[in-house]
Amino acid sequence: MITLGLVIAPQSEGVLLETGVGLFFFYYVLRQLLAAKVKALDSLEISRKYSTRTGEGKNLDVSLVFTNPTFLRLTLEVFDAYPKFFRLVSGTNSAVVDVPAKGYAELRYEIKPTSIGSHEFGPLRVMTRDIAGLFFYERYAQVPSEVEVTPSERDVARGALTASVVTAYGGSLTSKKRGEGLEFDDIREYSPGDPYKRIEWLSTARTGRLMVRQLRAETQLNVMVLLDSTETMSYGEAGQTKLDYSARSVASLLSYLGRRGDFIGLTVMKGKQHQVIPLGRGRAQVMKVLHLLGSLSPEAGDNSSLPQSVRRALTLGGIKGRTLFFVITDLDSEVDLSALKQLVAMRHEVVVISPYTPLFESHGLIGLDRAIYAINTSHQWRTRNILVRQASKLGISVLDVGPDDIFSRLVTQVEEMRRKGGS
Repeated sequence: MITLGLVIAPQSEGVLLETGVGLFFFYYVLRQLLAAKVKALDSLEISRKYSTRTGEGKNLDVSLVFTNPTFLRLTLEVFDAYPKFFRLVSGTNSAVVDVPAKGYAELRYEIKPTSIGSHEFGPLRVMTRDIAGLFFYERYAQVPSEVEVTPSERDVARGALTASVVTAYGGSLTSKKRGEGLEFDDIREYSPGDPYKRIEWLSTARTGRLMVRQLRAETQLNVMVLLDSTETMSYGEAGQTKLDYSARSVASLLSYLGRRGDFIGLTVMKGKQHQVIPLGRGRAQVMKVLHLLGSLSPEAGDNSSLPQSVRRALTLGGIKGRTLFFVITDLDSEVDLSALKQLVAMRHEVVVISPYTPLFESHGLIGLDRAIYAINTSHQWRTRNILVRQASKLGISVLDVGPDDIFSRLVTQVEEMRRKGGS
């Protein structure tokens, strides 16, 4: 319109004026329409629907619902910032959505977690433009929403745990303790009070005396895990950090022990705050453990984290009788191990399972990155040596583990204690 006015202006001075007036009214109308859209967008109701808890490796369906209470139809440009440790599987989190007047519209997509713990969605950005695309209005909808990703326990479901134990011991998993159970131990002469169902009739006929079967009792365990969730445990590639592998192993082990009827508990070291699940058993206890593992979020720690977690575990953990304490920490920073001396003095079994940093983080590095990593690791090794010597003086062994053997080392220690007589 401006070009037309300039071209024919020499022939008609009024055309340029009419063009300018037309442009002014066009601009005015666009501004008014945009103002109406702004009011409609501000009154737009936005919600994000999804499951607040999911398992590692499972897809998460996310649904964005836009409800328009006004009489004005809205065309929206939408961008939803899903958690950074998730990846898009299907659908789209960025689209143009038409929301009818007095109606609603829905945008759906599917994402998959790459790391465990608690994750937050980012702000939801919604934008509308005028008809000509000259002006726009942007709104950031703060929809508070978190999702917890619980570690998988697929190793247990597929029988990898049983296979690991049989390989390590080449025999049954029961203890030497005699009593009520399912495993055959010996045949002895009948004593008053023995149940008749345990009479061994073939042996009775052969010896001429009443003989009964003696069974081997299943040993019950008390297992408390102290899991370090400070920042040093979160170094590495998403989904493959020391904390990721440790949480998976803890979830698998405690789920298995829960099904066997053992008493299990969990204490999470989180800087100044420590969360404790007291010893208990049953499926409800396992779900509490998985819920806490799914809400992990690394925090800064100091050398008082371990003593405080030990103190809270003894105070709030419902510790009764001899207990197997697993202390899972990477020993990459200075910690005070003297608190473990108290556990040993109380005749508890203490095992430090230490995820060794190079085994978790050095894979995939080449060239300069690998050289820099080696320098950093050598510096951390000095601190680690000091802590290992300190643990040795307390009579506590430190087991270095990597991604492939952390689970099996936990299982080995558990079944060794079961063979010794349990808790």
